[in-house]
Formats: sequence, C-alpha cells, structure tokens
Amino acid sequence: MSLTLFLIALFALAFLIFDVVLCVRVWRMPDLPRWRRGLPTLLLCAALAASAGRAWGVTAVAETVAFPLNAATALLGMYEVDRQRRRRERPGATV
Repeated sequence: MSLTLFLIALFALAFLIFDVVLCVRVWRMPDLPRWRRGLPTLLLCAALAASAGRAWGVTAVAETVAFPLNAATALLGMYEVDRQRRRRERPGATV
C-alpha cells in the first residue's frame, strides 16, 4: 500500500471520528427538538450505508452521495454546536 493511500485512509478515519463526536455532542443537547438532535446522526448513517455499498459493487451511489452527506453532517453538527455556544455566552441566557 502506498503512502498516499495510507494518508487518505487516515484522513477518512479522522473525518469519521470527527463526525461521530459532533453527532454525539448534538444528540446530548436537551433544548433542541428531537428531530434536530437526530438529523446529523441520520445523515451520518445514510453516508455510512452509501459507503458500505461499495462492498456489494454499488460504487456509483457511494461516489455520488457519501462525501456530500459526510460534509453535511459535519457542517450541521458544527452549526448546532456553535449555536449552542453562542446561546450560552449571551448575557441573560437561561441555559
């Protein structure tokens, strides 16, 4: 295995761990509605299912859908975490 493939796999693993950590952080926010807490997790599960399709030879779906869903998971998770942080830092916040 070449060094480039190893670095790509390492980056993909780090991005997956980042996505999972964000999903857990968003899931544990009690002031969000249930559907907004579960949306990043749902997007991540759909991306993982699309990526797993490669094992059965369905590469078109994985190439088209997996990365955008992973990126959407990260962006949505970072948005919710940042929004929660700004809400807590606001003067007079109740949470």
